[in-house]
Amino acid sequence: MAKETRFFDAFGRQLKLSIHTFAPARVITFDKENQEATIELLFKSVDQDGNAESYPPLEKVPVIGMRYEVIQATDVTIEGLKADTVDVNGNDGTLKTREPILMSPFYKPDDIVFVAFAERALDNLQNRPFDPDSYRTHSLVDAVIIGGYQLT
Repeated sequence: MAKETRFFDAFGRQLKLSIHTFAPARVITFDKENQEATIELLFKSVDQDGNAESYPPLEKVPVIGMRYEVIQATDVTIEGLKADTVDVNGNDGTLKTREPILMSPFYKPDDIVFVAFAERALDNLQNRPFDPDSYRTHSLVDAVIIGGYQLT
């Protein structure tokens, strides 16, 4: 292999390894009230010489929640239960709502989650299009937990 080819192969690999997109992580702590976690990335970083080392923990990583709408169904049974009857933590109950339900995630230490890294800085995130006012791209600082993978 030509010397130039090896250079460009190594350069391309290093460039790809510096762009953060999606990674597994381990929850160290979880702040239920603020929906933020301290996490440890499970992929290691690799330097130009091929040496692997762990990333430092990422703190105050926001967690994506979901809003669900409960659709009332009538005359539908699932294993003998009416569709509007639910089992919540071992207790039978009836769920009736006219408003969507906001479901907040809950993670425990050692849960495995997946983390995405925003294309641009999230510092000035708004509910309308905005200029991130930063050159930061695919940064560890802009991590967001998008869901659980292996929950303990």
